[in-house]
Amino acid sequence: MAPVGLDIPSFATSQLSLLALELAAETSQNALLLSTHSPRTLSRAGLAITNLTLSSQRTGLGGKTVLELGQDSAVGGEELGEHGIRVGDIVRVGQQPKGGEKKVEKKSIEDKGLDGVVVRVGQKVIQVALDKEEDEGNGLGGRLWV
Repeated sequence: MAPVGLDIPSFATSQLSLLALELAAETSQNALLLSTHSPRTLSRAGLAITNLTLSSQRTGLGGKTVLELGQDSAVGGEELGEHGIRVGDIVRVGQQPKGGEKKVEKKSIEDKGLDGVVVRVGQKVIQVALDKEEDEGNGLGGRLWV
Protein backbone atom coordinates (compact mmCIF):
# COMPACT_ATOMS: atom_id res chain seq x y z
CA MET A 1 0.00 0.00 0.00
CA ALA A 2 1.40 3.40 -1.01
CA PRO A 3 1.83 6.06 1.69
CA VAL A 4 -0.77 8.78 1.73
CA GLY A 5 0.59 12.13 0.53
CA LEU A 6 0.48 15.13 2.77
CA ASP A 7 -1.12 18.27 1.42
CA ILE A 8 1.55 20.80 2.34
CA PRO A 9 -0.41 24.02 1.63
CA SER A 10 -3.34 22.98 3.83
CA PHE A 11 -0.96 21.85 6.59
CA ALA A 12 0.86 25.19 6.48
CA THR A 13 -2.43 27.11 6.55
CA SER A 14 -3.67 25.17 9.56
CA GLN A 15 -0.36 25.68 11.40
CA LEU A 16 -0.44 29.44 10.73
CA SER A 17 -3.99 29.71 12.05
CA LEU A 18 -3.02 27.75 15.18
CA LEU A 19 0.00 30.03 15.72
CA ALA A 20 -2.25 33.09 15.38
CA LEU A 21 -4.61 31.66 18.01
CA GLU A 22 -1.70 30.93 20.35
CA LEU A 23 -0.36 34.48 19.93
CA ALA A 24 -3.79 35.96 20.67
CA ALA A 25 -4.14 33.83 23.80
CA GLU A 26 -0.67 34.78 25.10
CA THR A 27 -1.26 38.46 24.33
CA SER A 28 -4.55 38.52 26.24
CA GLN A 29 -3.02 36.63 29.17
CA ASN A 30 -0.07 39.05 29.35
CA ALA A 31 -2.38 42.07 29.12
CA LEU A 32 -4.39 40.71 32.04
CA LEU A 33 -1.24 40.11 34.12
CA LEU A 34 0.11 43.60 33.37
CA SER A 35 -3.16 45.28 34.29
CA THR A 36 -3.64 43.45 37.57
CA HIS A 37 -0.10 43.11 39.00
CA SER A 38 2.77 45.49 39.71
CA PRO A 39 6.21 45.05 38.12
CA ARG A 40 7.60 44.03 41.51
CA THR A 41 5.01 41.24 41.88
CA LEU A 42 5.66 40.01 38.34
CA SER A 43 9.40 40.06 39.02
CA ARG A 44 9.01 37.94 42.15
CA ALA A 45 6.99 35.43 40.11
CA GLY A 46 9.76 35.26 37.46
CA LEU A 47 7.63 36.91 34.76
CA ALA A 48 9.53 40.22 34.61
CA ILE A 49 12.98 41.69 35.15
CA THR A 50 13.11 45.05 36.92
CA ASN A 51 15.79 47.67 37.60
CA LEU A 52 17.39 47.52 34.14
CA THR A 53 19.27 50.21 32.24
CA LEU A 54 19.98 50.58 28.54
CA SER A 55 23.57 49.36 28.08
CA SER A 56 23.76 49.67 24.31
CA GLN A 57 21.68 49.92 21.18
CA ARG A 58 22.50 48.58 17.72
CA THR A 59 20.92 47.63 14.43
CA GLY A 60 20.34 43.92 13.99
CA LEU A 61 19.14 41.69 11.16
CA GLY A 62 16.51 43.20 8.92
CA GLY A 63 17.17 46.69 10.25
CA LYS A 64 15.60 45.94 13.62
CA THR A 65 16.78 47.92 16.61
CA VAL A 66 18.35 45.67 19.26
CA LEU A 67 18.45 46.96 22.84
CA GLU A 68 20.93 45.51 25.30
CA LEU A 69 19.66 45.86 28.86
CA GLY A 70 21.71 45.25 31.98
CA GLN A 71 21.16 45.46 35.71
CA ASP A 72 21.25 48.99 37.15
CA SER A 73 24.50 49.38 39.10
CA ALA A 74 22.76 51.55 41.71
CA VAL A 75 20.56 48.61 42.73
CA GLY A 76 23.52 46.32 43.24
CA GLY A 77 24.85 43.21 41.62
CA GLU A 78 25.67 42.73 37.97
CA GLU A 79 23.59 39.62 37.35
CA LEU A 80 19.95 39.76 36.35
CA GLY A 81 18.76 37.30 38.95
CA GLU A 82 16.34 34.45 38.41
CA HIS A 83 13.56 34.87 35.88
CA GLY A 84 11.56 32.86 33.37
CA ILE A 85 12.23 34.97 30.28
CA ARG A 86 13.72 32.97 27.42
CA VAL A 87 14.88 33.57 23.84
CA GLY A 88 11.88 34.01 21.55
CA ASP A 89 9.56 35.44 24.22
CA ILE A 90 7.52 38.46 23.20
CA VAL A 91 8.15 41.19 25.77
CA ARG A 92 7.48 44.86 26.42
CA VAL A 93 10.32 47.16 27.45
CA GLY A 94 9.17 50.18 29.39
CA GLN A 95 10.13 52.67 32.03
CA GLN A 96 9.76 51.34 35.53
CA PRO A 97 7.14 53.33 37.44
CA LYS A 98 8.38 55.03 40.58
CA GLY A 99 6.79 54.13 43.91
CA GLY A 100 5.35 57.60 44.57
CA GLU A 101 3.58 58.02 41.23
CA LYS A 102 -0.17 58.11 41.00
CA LYS A 103 -2.07 55.27 39.37
CA VAL A 104 -2.94 57.37 36.30
CA GLU A 105 0.72 58.30 35.76
CA LYS A 106 1.78 54.66 36.10
CA LYS A 107 -0.79 53.61 33.49
CA SER A 108 0.47 56.21 31.00
CA ILE A 109 4.07 55.01 31.51
CA GLU A 110 3.07 51.37 30.98
CA ASP A 111 1.27 52.23 27.73
CA LYS A 112 4.43 53.87 26.32
CA GLY A 113 6.49 50.66 26.33
CA LEU A 114 8.09 49.16 23.24
CA ASP A 115 7.25 45.62 22.15
CA GLY A 116 9.94 43.24 21.00
CA VAL A 117 11.33 39.72 20.98
CA VAL A 118 14.11 38.44 23.22
CA VAL A 119 17.09 37.47 21.05
CA ARG A 120 19.67 36.72 23.74
CA VAL A 121 19.62 36.12 27.47
CA GLY A 122 22.81 36.10 29.50
CA GLN A 123 23.66 36.24 33.17
CA LYS A 124 24.38 39.97 32.99
CA VAL A 125 22.39 41.26 29.99
CA ILE A 126 19.25 40.62 27.97
CA GLN A 127 18.91 41.67 24.32
CA VAL A 128 15.55 42.59 22.82
CA ALA A 129 14.86 43.19 19.11
CA LEU A 130 12.10 45.77 18.75
CA ASP A 131 9.13 44.76 16.60
CA LYS A 132 8.75 47.81 14.38
CA GLU A 133 11.53 49.42 12.40
CA GLU A 134 10.44 52.91 13.45
CA ASP A 135 10.74 51.94 17.13
CA GLU A 136 13.95 53.04 18.75
CA GLY A 137 15.05 53.15 22.34
CA ASN A 138 15.49 56.94 22.24
CA GLY A 139 12.51 57.55 24.54
CA LEU A 140 13.77 55.10 27.13
CA GLY A 141 15.67 56.50 30.05
CA GLY A 142 16.16 55.80 33.72
CA ARG A 143 15.22 52.42 35.13
CA LEU A 144 13.52 50.00 32.79
CA TRP A 145 11.73 46.69 33.14
CA VAL A 146 10.93 43.83 30.79
